[in-house]
Amino acid sequence: MTASPQEAEPLIAIRNLSVSFATGAGPANVLRNVSLDLGRGRVVGLVGESGSGKSTLASAIPRLLPRNLSRLEGSIRYGGRDLLALPDRELAALRGTRFAMIFQDPMAALNPVFRVGTQLVDLQRAKRPKDRRRALLARAVAMLARVGIPDAERRLSDYPHQFSGGMRQRIMIAAALLAEPDLLIADEPTTALDPTIEGQIVALIEELRQEYRGTILLIAHSLGLVSQLCDDVVVLYAGTLVESGPAAAVLGDPRHPYTRALLACEIGAGVIRRATLASIPGEVPDATRLPQGCVFAPRCPQAAEPCRAAVPPLRALGGGRSVACALV
Repeated sequence: MTASPQEAEPLIAIRNLSVSFATGAGPANVLRNVSLDLGRGRVVGLVGESGSGKSTLASAIPRLLPRNLSRLEGSIRYGGRDLLALPDRELAALRGTRFAMIFQDPMAALNPVFRVGTQLVDLQRAKRPKDRRRALLARAVAMLARVGIPDAERRLSDYPHQFSGGMRQRIMIAAALLAEPDLLIADEPTTALDPTIEGQIVALIEELRQEYRGTILLIAHSLGLVSQLCDDVVVLYAGTLVESGPAAAVLGDPRHPYTRALLACEIGAGVIRRATLASIPGEVPDATRLPQGCVFAPRCPQAAEPCRAAVPPLRALGGGRSVACALV
């Protein structure tokens, strides 16, 4: 079936997004001219090393950026409006209603002085201001049970510190889903969990994505997790989008040297047979002192003179794929 033009429009359209922060060493150019679409109902994986700008990109959508922000340019269009141009009051009304986030550290995201039930009721008020408290509590109980919290009704009276890390993360997932958002941003939701609980949360997200109709932006280090959960993948390096496209195509046949390097570093079943763990030589460059030309060139084993001469543009390869590499 051919989609209508309206259906083909992305939920979020990001164009030429650049973000810089003021630091003692000068402006840190954390994102530079990033353009991408988040399709409706798609699960999009955002990958890259620490310092690549993943969390900054996700936080720029609801405009939850630090106070030392010094530059915010480009556009982020949602529902026919540019989120970067919206007044603070209008954008605040979208947070927790149209946009919801699952943070890395659920203990920092949940208020330690309020009971879980109170927090889950309050976050629903923005979207259901006329509903009675009893109805909102019933929705909270149903959602907690849905994400695997035992004896959910009784545990509404507990405080966040009375739950394990895995259970707190389940509460954060429940809170995000109660908002029924158009966009759910999951910022490395398994980072603070041990491997056993991480596996449970991944299984939960995989199960819930079958029912959730909105778009999910999943920030992750694990390409295995992205291949398991995501429809599309976006690869960031040092604030630059270097490759994007359908997850199966990008991970099955990566075209950018950085994407190939990330895949080579992925820990899999065969890692115990290696003499050493694969790694990418060098480090992600300091955002205050970026190299000329391709930002990955200093670490790229295939880099040639054209790579150091100019920043390669992001080019369409067909099939929904794009890559920024002078050698492709």
